[in-house]
Amino acid sequence: MSKKKGQITGQVIGATKSGSGLKGKRKMAGFSLFGVSVGGVDAAQVKRHLLFLVLIAITIKFVVVFATTSVFNSFMDSFDLQYYLQAGVHIMQGQVPYANFSFDYPPLALIPILLALIPAVLFNSGTLFVLAFQTLMVICDIIIVICVYLLGLKLYNEKTAFVAAFLYATAFSTGYFVLTKYDAFPTSLLMVAILFTLYGQTVKGYLAAVLGFFAKIFPALILPFMVLYNSRESTLKEEIISLVKVCIIPFIILFIPFVILTPNIISTYLFVSGASVGVYVNTATYTIYTYLSGIFHLPVSQGLISDGMYAFMGAILLLLLYVSYSDRKNLQPRGFLTILCLAIFSVVFFTKFHSPQYIIWYTPLLALLVADDLIKIGLFYLVQILAYIEFPLMFGNYYVNLQYTNAVGTDGWYITLIFFTLEYAALVLLFLLVARPTEGFRYKIREILSFRH
Repeated sequence: MSKKKGQITGQVIGATKSGSGLKGKRKMAGFSLFGVSVGGVDAAQVKRHLLFLVLIAITIKFVVVFATTSVFNSFMDSFDLQYYLQAGVHIMQGQVPYANFSFDYPPLALIPILLALIPAVLFNSGTLFVLAFQTLMVICDIIIVICVYLLGLKLYNEKTAFVAAFLYATAFSTGYFVLTKYDAFPTSLLMVAILFTLYGQTVKGYLAAVLGFFAKIFPALILPFMVLYNSRESTLKEEIISLVKVCIIPFIILFIPFVILTPNIISTYLFVSGASVGVYVNTATYTIYTYLSGIFHLPVSQGLISDGMYAFMGAILLLLLYVSYSDRKNLQPRGFLTILCLAIFSVVFFTKFHSPQYIIWYTPLLALLVADDLIKIGLFYLVQILAYIEFPLMFGNYYVNLQYTNAVGTDGWYITLIFFTLEYAALVLLFLLVARPTEGFRYKIREILSFRH
């Protein structure tokens, strides 16, 4: 009898242990969002993290507004918002963008404008347009935060993924430009494209990047790298064909009708070359020129320095493409993200024109790549502080787009030059630490340099 009782007790204990194990497995079953499934994580913990991150991202925007206007007595830039509103008014009057009025952005940029126009028209209020537009950009920013977190789960554990998303959510300068520009919209498409790519949904990734191109050009920069990364599991030919198929419908809908209506739309896509603008003084190009010409009195022109910078940009992009191609079978997610971040930063760093909001383009990727290192995190926040000082705090008082506001040789002139020197030095140092070549990468460099032999 006691033996039978012991057997029954053992069965009960075994069942309890088994049930406990199943419960633990259910708890760690995973999490799904945006059609992306993440396995082996605590779903409840992930939801808590995301809720907290969303609240932080929203709170930071209020802090930015208060600090900018009340603490630093500066301004929330409304120039672009007025431009967006004016474009919306033209459309409401029956005018066609690109044909009847000039519009500097690709057609999908009109989506947030038209959505924000709805409450503005209903209540006849320009202020409502601004608030609605900012709300849409904050939503895009939240999408970016979520993408950073989910991508972080691909690279790290839940704690470090949270740190990465927290870094982006608290990026002060980036938060300023989320509220004053529309760049959060194309950047959200960029991050969604990367998210789908790393989670194996390649077609969705291509589509998001192509749509990003029709929002603000720069997301298309990652397409060649996506093709090379995806070809690890297939072939390069198959991926190129897949991308072409994805491109067909967006180009038919978003490009061809506008080209037929007005060929001038092509200039919107060519503006990215910078051929029609001068050298902006808040660029690395102008900073180098100022040292060579203004300090060392060397006979160099802005055009010469600019051409050299574009040559460096081209060389870096070609090198990144070569590494992606030659090592694609062994390329890991972190390496892929590093290459994308370096490619986007290279375009921002080496061009001769620069809008401060371009920092939004690479900050999400940068947050992912520094999250596991305290020194890099410190530099990340230093870069954000310097970017915020650049704009809005220094703009107008020390520089405008095409010139320093103080005469050459004055204290104000030197302060401006030293500031941009420090800002770009911090950026270069941070990206060198992020890139920190592996032995495999150094081997590729040596291979290229020795190719001529």
